[in-house]
Amino acid sequence: MTIKERQEREAHDRENPWRPMSMARADGLICDLLFDDMVGHFATEALQYFLDVDGRWYQIEPPRRIYEQPMNWRPSYVRMRPERRRIVKQRSSAR
Repeated sequence: MTIKERQEREAHDRENPWRPMSMARADGLICDLLFDDMVGHFATEALQYFLDVDGRWYQIEPPRRIYEQPMNWRPSYVRMRPERRRIVKQRSSAR
């Protein structure tokens, strides 16, 4: 990662801070998730998720249900329509 890329990443993190899971709402908001493993914290680059009314997180592309518990979330400020959420849920259960 170059210095410029690091500075852009830090600027993005300042403008869009990670939020605690207790603030997540099941309203179709597309989000980034931050996970934790034995090595440390890691964000899933270029993967987007949403919280459904059933309280479960779903990955949008490729569609799948998330079984790992994320630590924090960050909004993308775009909402998915209920029809699109239903399609993602159906495709994730077919796998």
